[in-house]
Amino acid sequence: MLSVRNICVGLTLLLGVNTLYAQSSNKMTIEEHLVSAEKNIELGDLKEASRHFNDAAIQAWEAKNYPSAIEYFKRSIELNREIDNKSGIAKIQSNLGMIYSDMSDYKQSLSFFQKSLNYRAKFGEKSEVISTYINKAVVLNNLTQYEEAAYNLEEALRLATEMSDAAQMKSCYGMLAETYEKAGDQKKTIEYFNLYRTFHEMIQRNKLNAAKKETESERLKVLELELDKKDQEIALLNAAKKIEASEEALAKMDVEVRELVENNDKQELAIALLERELEVDQFKLAETQAKNEAQKIYTYIIIIFLIGALIIAFLLYRNYRFKKSTNKQLSEQNEEIKALNDNLELQVQQRTSELQKALTHLEKHNENLDQFSHVISHNLRGPVARILGLGSILDFGKPKSTDNLEVMQRLVGATKDLDAVVKDLSMILEINDHSNIPVSKLDIIESIQNVERLLKEEIKESEIQISRDIDKNEVYSVKSYLESILYNLLSNAIKYMQKDRPPKVQISVKQNGKYTKIAVKDNGVGIEESNYAKVFEPYNRLSNTGSGKGLGLYLVKTQTEAMAGRIQIESILGEGTTFTVELPKNPQN
Repeated sequence: MLSVRNICVGLTLLLGVNTLYAQSSNKMTIEEHLVSAEKNIELGDLKEASRHFNDAAIQAWEAKNYPSAIEYFKRSIELNREIDNKSGIAKIQSNLGMIYSDMSDYKQSLSFFQKSLNYRAKFGEKSEVISTYINKAVVLNNLTQYEEAAYNLEEALRLATEMSDAAQMKSCYGMLAETYEKAGDQKKTIEYFNLYRTFHEMIQRNKLNAAKKETESERLKVLELELDKKDQEIALLNAAKKIEASEEALAKMDVEVRELVENNDKQELAIALLERELEVDQFKLAETQAKNEAQKIYTYIIIIFLIGALIIAFLLYRNYRFKKSTNKQLSEQNEEIKALNDNLELQVQQRTSELQKALTHLEKHNENLDQFSHVISHNLRGPVARILGLGSILDFGKPKSTDNLEVMQRLVGATKDLDAVVKDLSMILEINDHSNIPVSKLDIIESIQNVERLLKEEIKESEIQISRDIDKNEVYSVKSYLESILYNLLSNAIKYMQKDRPPKVQISVKQNGKYTKIAVKDNGVGIEESNYAKVFEPYNRLSNTGSGKGLGLYLVKTQTEAMAGRIQIESILGEGTTFTVELPKNPQN
């Protein structure tokens, strides 16, 4: 699949697209920016000071003076924190991610991109979120964390699909093909490369059609201009003809007047003048009548205005009397309310206590909802985005074409992935719905034996040695939950055993105060302390070794807390891990 690598080389350049001031045209030197920044700090203008630090950092970055660029960006972040400019902080963190990537310090780069993403995912524009996911994916590919890179690209693809941005979708498909090629997954490489190629061809066709439309539009504009010019010429000709006709009419009238003077005697001329004066008098009379009518209308308007003013004055007086009466009633009611408030204070205190208990319950419930939301965004939206993307390129006009059949096959695969996620979510919801299921006294030795029978083949194949240290075999629990917890912990110990030494697992049960402690200790590969919290997140697998979907330890934690218990983890990388589940001895007491 060399063609995938060649096509996607350009896509990694997206790492530089999100720069906040990369196109700066500032002519000041770095030293001048730093002096201006300090002066603005003294004047209290922190926003302007942060801008100067940013410009100094950009110039240092362009000169490949990375330590100075990092220092100036961090000074800018400090100032933005003081003015609570979270958007500016997110953009600068993205810049720092790109600088560390230029320095090949991909772990630091990933840390800053994640900080930027945490803000943008909640408050930023979708286009900013897409570019940050893609930047993370580029860094994760350099760290050979291909599964996590693919997840970030799937999230970027989902957002691009929601925006119907075909160009971004094409970029995501291309980078997914490159990522799976590096991961060695040829099947998904071919699948995403074909999608990339399909979108690329579709975009090229759209560009060609747009160019044709633009050419046709320009041609129409030229034709419209020519028509406008013709219309103007016709209008000028018509105006010239009217002027010519007017001149002819005036000339004719002038001839008629001269003939009238020459052909009529003085008496006829006097009669004509009298008739003209009569017409003038009639016109003046009509004008006088029109003025009288206007004066009458003006008088009517003044009368109506005065009547309206009287009505408004009456309404204002009536409103004043009503307010006076109402204020008296309100005063009496305030006295009654004051008396009621004294009695309500005690009720409020009682209600506050009840609400505080409800708030504690809601906080726990919200935490579970956040985890459940993560499951949906992580695994449910990915297949949905693929289904939407495939559906958008389905050609309904040619249902039996080869391309359509290929798209339909991929739609079936994406639907199966979606069905698997829905089943997992149903199992999680079932646990949350039965969080108050009653516990009973159980024999833990019997439960351990049941789990060992279920894992008989895995135990035999791995040759793992299982030992027990049980003070008292009685434990209060839900049978299905207890065996599920033991199954997942023992199964994990087998999956992540150290290959260079005989695998061992010790199951111990101790009574400690109000709790029964169930510990499962192995001598496997171990877990870094920084990943303790992550192992309990749903669909989070810290290693590509072993099978499974990353739900086991999440279910262990959920089932333990559903029984009012708690779970702890202790581990040394390369030496082994101990999971300790604490359950109340007798929840009924």
